Amino acid sequence: MADRKVAWIVGASSGIGAELARQLTVEGFEVAISARRAERLRAMAEAMPSLHPYPLDVGDAAAAEAVCARVIEELGRLDLVVFSAAEWHRNRIADYDPARYAAVTRVDYLGAVNMIAPAAEHMKRAGGGQIAVVSSIAGYFGMPSGGPYGPAKAALIQLTQMMHTELRAFGIDVRLVSPGFVETELTARNRYPMPMMMPVDKAGKRILDGLLRSKRFEIGFPLRAVAGVKLARMAPYPLLFFAMRRVLKVVRGRSERSADDAQAGRRSR
Repeated sequence: MADRKVAWIVGASSGIGAELARQLTVEGFEVAISARRAERLRAMAEAMPSLHPYPLDVGDAAAAEAVCARVIEELGRLDLVVFSAAEWHRNRIADYDPARYAAVTRVDYLGAVNMIAPAAEHMKRAGGGQIAVVSSIAGYFGMPSGGPYGPAKAALIQLTQMMHTELRAFGIDVRLVSPGFVETELTARNRYPMPMMMPVDKAGKRILDGLLRSKRFEIGFPLRAVAGVKLARMAPYPLLFFAMRRVLKVVRGRSERSADDAQAGRRSR
């Protein structure tokens, strides 16, 4: 097995992580898959022998270090690591509950640090490798009702930018993945419009092509959404906040209608 490249994906039990794992096996990789849902990982591995389950709560730094060591010991090497884990809670406007923020930060941001720390040390000793971090265009600036999810993704963007510079001298190629809306279990819970939604298999293909067949630091898609959000980020604050107040009205209106519909549904039963 040591002659085949090895990838380790955290957040691999569903969504982008699961799709990328499947597509990497087609490219000839042996893929270690980690997530908290052990049964889901085992089912994936039974369907595809090149997938190897390593259950993990990435918020636990000691567990992440131990799993990284097991992957290297059992699969023989580590060429690519992908952080794609995400904790998400439905956000309430102007609600800054510390427990929710701590839960999301523990997985969405600190989880990346917990995974990358041992993987980067191995790659330094091995003379190189590739690290990819899945963030989101939600991290470009503070969208209304973003809750703890947006700030955690913003932290991932800065972390990845920093690592790209610092780890280059060790032969480690660090990439940032910035998707818009992708059809996953997470986005299925949203109750607001999600323009330019992309099927998960197409998103996986975009990421795979970016990692294996390009040199771009950021793999962002859809391009129109990425360009639009980046342009908005460059606007003067008065103009940006004016636009965000308009967005907030739409989000609040939809939230109120969803609550009314849910209450009407309960009355009708």
